[in-house]
Amino acid sequence: MTDTLGIGIIGTGDIAQSHLRALAGVDAARVVVTMDVDETRARAGAEEYGGRATTSLEELLGEEEVQAVHVCTPHHLHADQVVAAFEAGKHVLVEKPMALTLGDCDRMIAAADSAGKVLMVGQVLRHFPANRKVRELIEAGAIGAVGHLIRRRYSYFDVTGQARSWYMDREAGGNAVLMAFGTHEYDILPWYLQSPVVKVYAQAAQTSPLYEGQSDFFGSVLNHANGAVSVVTQSVVCRGGAGDQVIVGSEGTLQVNNKEVALNGEDVEVEGDTSLGMPNQVREFVTCCLEGGTPDANGRSVRHSMAILTAVALSAERGEPVDLDELDGR
Repeated sequence: MTDTLGIGIIGTGDIAQSHLRALAGVDAARVVVTMDVDETRARAGAEEYGGRATTSLEELLGEEEVQAVHVCTPHHLHADQVVAAFEAGKHVLVEKPMALTLGDCDRMIAAADSAGKVLMVGQVLRHFPANRKVRELIEAGAIGAVGHLIRRRYSYFDVTGQARSWYMDREAGGNAVLMAFGTHEYDILPWYLQSPVVKVYAQAAQTSPLYEGQSDFFGSVLNHANGAVSVVTQSVVCRGGAGDQVIVGSEGTLQVNNKEVALNGEDVEVEGDTSLGMPNQVREFVTCCLEGGTPDANGRSVRHSMAILTAVALSAERGEPVDLDELDGR
């Protein structure tokens, strides 16, 4: 076992900058190679955070000093790049969404198992201090048995311009609401309750010409195995934005956003804010790689979240509920 984990960064766009900043604060990790198809971007990452730059994935994966990679590329590239990394003997932290299809999720899990390496998915909301406090309070029985949850995430995501145009390519980005944002919202609910989703009923709408050709709103009702019911509504064309959640239990109520938690109307102390999410996530990954262990947002855990998203899309298309049993491998 080594004391320092050598990291390769695959893709150096916006989200990779968050990963690189977080890695800079982890003594047990160092960036060895930054890779991007845009050589200028790759060099900029290396100059600021160390290591060397390349435009070749094969070169990065062939570097012996790279023991683990962070995959920060467009959605459709995740599966093949993750599998290639495992075949090269690397640990992998892949950004959300894990992949665009459940078949690809299964390929990634199988490749990790075969290589005996860590597979972690960037479900950063699990690492926000406020969300960890919510889960702690639910586990402790602070609100009794959870009956229902209502969560909304409304934002304005402008897909015009070259940097974001690929989000509107269904082959590259899937549905923008579900794959760019729903990956967080539909992951955090079963994580709070530690209870999987068994049935989904969803509806969708196109509200703005900005998203012509795909839905920019989804509303879903989720049935959990423990009997709780979650309701999620999402929009990416809401100017001003809003995001919050109410969790109602048999003995109390939690009101939550990504920064604050209230129990029965009284503020609960939360140590730290959302800025700790990415550093906490990266530290967990580095620790699992160096010391052994399975990350919380591992392949099988997040595979279930991707099955929920798949069920949401299917339900909206069919106009009827979808059982998660239909999407085997939960």
